[in-house]
Amino acid sequence: MSHIELITHTEPWQTLQARIDFAEVAGIELYENPWWYKDSRSGRTFYDLVACIGWPDEVTAEHGEGQPGYLAIVGIVRPVEEPEGYDATKAVFYILDEYQHLDVPTLLNQCVTLREQYGFGINKDFLNAWYGDPERFTTALALTNEKLSHSGGEDTTIMVTPPDDYVIRNRFEIYLRALKGVLQPDNHRLYFGKNDILKGQLREFKKNDPAVMAMGGLIHTLLGRTMWMGQRQDDNSFNLKEVL
Repeated sequence: MSHIELITHTEPWQTLQARIDFAEVAGIELYENPWWYKDSRSGRTFYDLVACIGWPDEVTAEHGEGQPGYLAIVGIVRPVEEPEGYDATKAVFYILDEYQHLDVPTLLNQCVTLREQYGFGINKDFLNAWYGDPERFTTALALTNEKLSHSGGEDTTIMVTPPDDYVIRNRFEIYLRALKGVLQPDNHRLYFGKNDILKGQLREFKKNDPAVMAMGGLIHTLLGRTMWMGQRQDDNSFNLKEVL
C-alpha cells in the first residue's frame, strides 16, 4: 500500500498558466508546479520523488562477491510553510528508503516493492525510472520486465536511465564530489533520515561503491537539471492532464 498522496492546488490549471505567464514575462526558466506529494506517515511534503539503483560490484578472485547492489527512493522536500525569500531551486533531498543486496533478481524485486510503497502510478511520470547503469545485468532486467509486462502491462516495467555524465571516464569522481558537496555544513542539502546504508558506505569508502555511485549520480543529475521544477521552455500541459 502506498504511503504517498498526490496533492494539487485548488485551481491547478489557472495556477499553472499564471506561473508560466509570469516566467515568460520575467524571463525566468523555472517555476513551481501546482501539484506535490505528501507522505501520509510523517506528514512531510515533496515536490517530487526520484529513485536510483547501483548494481552489485563485479565478482573477482581478490574481492569475492564484491559489494552489494543498492536502491534508494529520494524525496525533494517541499516546506509545509515556505519562509520569506525561499528559493525552491535550492530544495533539500531526503532519503526516504534504501536497500542493498548482492543478488540481482532480489534487488529488482525490491525495486517493484519500493516503488509501490512510494506511489508508483500516481501519475504518468511518477517513479517511472531508476537512475543508474543501463548496460549491466540487462538479461535479468529483461526477464523481470517480461513478467511485469505480462501481469500489468508495458507501463509497469522497470526503466533504468543513465544519470548525467554517465559516459565520462571519471564519472565516479564527479558523482562523489556532487554527493560530498551536498553534505557540507555550508551547503547541507542531503539528509539520511533513519537510513544508514549510504552513511556507512561513505565512512568505509571503497572506490566505485554501488551506493555512492547510485546516489552520487542521482544528486549530480538533480543539481544539474532541477527536475522538480516546471521548465518554461517545455509544454507542461500534458503533465497536468495526467495528474488530474
